[in-house]
Amino acid sequence: MIPKSQFGRTGHASTRSVFGSWALRKASQAEADRILDILLEYRVNHIDTAPMYGNAEKCIGSWMEQHRDDFFLATKSRRRTYKEAWEGLQRSLSRLRVDYVDLWQMHGLTSPSGWEKAMGSGGALEAFIEARDQGLVKFLGVTGHGNQAPAMHMRSLERFDFDTVMLPYNYLLKQDLSYSADFNELVGLCRKRGVALQTMKCLARLPCRGGSKTYNTYFYEPLESQDAIDKAVHWALGFQNSFVITVGDMQLLPMMLDAVNRFERRPSDMEMSALVEELAMQRIFPVATRRKGSHRVQGKGPHTWGGQMSRALGGLIREGFFQHPNMRTLADVIKAFESKDLSTKDKESNITNALVARVRKGILKRRKISKAWVYWTE
Repeated sequence: MIPKSQFGRTGHASTRSVFGSWALRKASQAEADRILDILLEYRVNHIDTAPMYGNAEKCIGSWMEQHRDDFFLATKSRRRTYKEAWEGLQRSLSRLRVDYVDLWQMHGLTSPSGWEKAMGSGGALEAFIEARDQGLVKFLGVTGHGNQAPAMHMRSLERFDFDTVMLPYNYLLKQDLSYSADFNELVGLCRKRGVALQTMKCLARLPCRGGSKTYNTYFYEPLESQDAIDKAVHWALGFQNSFVITVGDMQLLPMMLDAVNRFERRPSDMEMSALVEELAMQRIFPVATRRKGSHRVQGKGPHTWGGQMSRALGGLIREGFFQHPNMRTLADVIKAFESKDLSTKDKESNITNALVARVRKGILKRRKISKAWVYWTE
């Protein structure tokens, strides 16, 4: 059975996997009903939806007459004015066939201009507060995609005492030093206030490249094998007292719920680094940039560990360290860095990512020998 945890200060014990109904965007009612059977089988008790999710609200609405008490029900609004948000809520309640929703969230609130509009006079926040006061919604939250999400959520929580936040979180994204710093700061505030923290995009493998897509995922191409899904999901669940939004694809949903159901421990950095290397995984958002005073600081700035590592790796390449017939393993590279007085403790994944980046650029070549990747130059 999927474990449950207190969903922030709401008083609801939610399953740690929340059904993300983007999966129902193009679903027929028959397809949606088969998804309901899967949710009931795994006893998932929390649904997240939104008006922009195509057929989702309508499909879920057909479940509510019989199953309203079985689910904590959340929807969203991308509207930034009072009038538009209020009217959108009425439509959502109608489609969902309910008198109230448990959680109403400001959807994708990461644009500074949209934020100002939503939080200002006549903005959506006024509709949110009124809806809560009238009992149309119980709790209020905010969601966001992209590198800016943690910092913008901090700003939102400084403006209003939201009950929940939602943002991307996966192994590769957490290796971005800037995103990680903002994320950790947000977590600290959420823990202090009892704000529920929901994460998404744990199965991201690559950013979308355009053209036809095999899976109904948003922003990214997903991991596909059960082993890879297990590792990514278990890593995300290793962040305690958080709630993981399920993948937005009906084909992959059962595999993800199976992984959640079998969660015991978070994979090590070594295991995740090997997965990144084997599948040539990439961040789905560009490396984040943060402001510090009047200067912009990036994870690979000249004075950061990442900057020092990048220069050291470039030096090894220029010195012929990787020159064929030499074939260097990750352990060889770590030893070479330490000989240059560069600390490598807990940095295996960062170093692997840097090596894979050089492979993608054609600077290095690689192949697997005896279950270990080796790197060289011609």
